[in-house]
Amino acid sequence: MKKMLLLFGILAVSAVAAACSDDAGAPAAPSSATSVETSAAAADGSTLKATAPAPYAPANASVVSSLTPSLVVANATFKYLGDVPLTGTLNYRFVVETMSGAAVVNMSAQTPGDGNTQSGTTGARVPEKLLQPTTTYRWRARAEMGSSLGPWSGYWNFTTPAAGPAVDIARTISIGEATSIIKKIYSDLRYNLGSSSTREERNVYLQRAVAALHFGHVRFNPQGRDSNWCIKNGGAGRPQADDVIVRCDSRDAWDLVASIGADSYYWHTDYLGRLSSEQAVYAPPRSALDALPY
Repeated sequence: MKKMLLLFGILAVSAVAAACSDDAGAPAAPSSATSVETSAAAADGSTLKATAPAPYAPANASVVSSLTPSLVVANATFKYLGDVPLTGTLNYRFVVETMSGAAVVNMSAQTPGDGNTQSGTTGARVPEKLLQPTTTYRWRARAEMGSSLGPWSGYWNFTTPAAGPAVDIARTISIGEATSIIKKIYSDLRYNLGSSSTREERNVYLQRAVAALHFGHVRFNPQGRDSNWCIKNGGAGRPQADDVIVRCDSRDAWDLVASIGADSYYWHTDYLGRLSSEQAVYAPPRSALDALPY
């Protein structure tokens, strides 16, 4: 009886030892390397382990100033980096849709800076001739790396302005504000009014500047038009004045630039009184407004 028990004990110990030996010899299951990319799609369809970018500009539900607005997002960040170096550069996919969901714009922009940039913003400008005036659109964005796609941001929306650069809101613009707008166009666009400029060039500049007053302009006069601002000439056969603006209805006139056409020119606001009847007062051409950038 004792021999049988001893034999049974020896067999049991041998079985345990063999089992332990098998476990020790089997290779451990490899731990999966943490990566920013995965072939398995998440519930939202994304395959890039990153957060969704956050819409930043234009402000949600705002009216943009042109038909080619810049869309900007706060950059996405990676959820897991582990031992995988971030050597690629993120791209951002921007999609603009009608409010009913029809795609209008699909464009991509690269993160500024090197591939390790995970802060800041990224933007892209909507190309010309894709958006319609006075229309509300929605947009969203996502991060992309190669064939891996991050989750979409939430939707923001914006409304486009009226066609072209004009702002069709009637108002009264004082001589002080009119002069300020004209000088801003001069400084921002670097017009030359000195000795190396021609009379024709100065006339074109004044036409464009007064057109911004007369028709309104989304960049230089976004508050609206005052159609009582005009330009003038000295009468039949006389050239346009290159430094005088006039109230169309009352014919009150102001000279804005002393010694124009000379290098010693300077700005002033000199009231000239009401123009005599032989001088022609007229609105600048509408085409002059379209020549201003917006």
